[in-house]
Amino acid sequence: MEKEPFRDAFNTFLKLYFDSCKEVYEELDIKGMTDRQFHYLRVIDKESDMTVSKLAKYFDLSKPTMTEIMHKFERAGFIKKTRCDDDGRVFYITLTKRGKLIAKTNVLESDRAIDKIFETLSAEEIHTLKSLFDKIGRG
Repeated sequence: MEKEPFRDAFNTFLKLYFDSCKEVYEELDIKGMTDRQFHYLRVIDKESDMTVSKLAKYFDLSKPTMTEIMHKFERAGFIKKTRCDDDGRVFYITLTKRGKLIAKTNVLESDRAIDKIFETLSAEEIHTLKSLFDKIGRG
C-alpha cells in the first residue's frame, strides 16, 4: 500500500480524536487551558496535603509564580484552599468538583473518541483495531 492513502485515513482518525477533544473542552468551557495547567491539576488531584510551596518545588517554579497560578485556578473554580489547623500560614490546595473533572479530561477525551469508534465499527472490527493498536504499541 502506498503511504499517501494511509496518511489520509490516519489523518481522518486523528481528526475524529481531536474533534472529540474539542467537544469535551467546549462542554467544560476550558478552551484556553494549556497542557501545563492540566498537569498542575493532575498533580494536585494525586497528592494529599498539597500546598503552593510543594507545587512550586515540584514544578521548579518560584512560590510567587505558583501562588499567582493558584489564584487564577481559585477564581476559575478549579481549586479551593483550606487553612492548616496547626499552622495558619499554610493552606492546603484541593480540587473542586469542576477541577477534578478537568484534571481527568484526557480520560474524557479518549472516552468520547472511543464511543465514536464503537458507534462506527462492528465488534469484530473493534477487536482487530485493538489488536493492531497493541501491536503498534509493542513497537
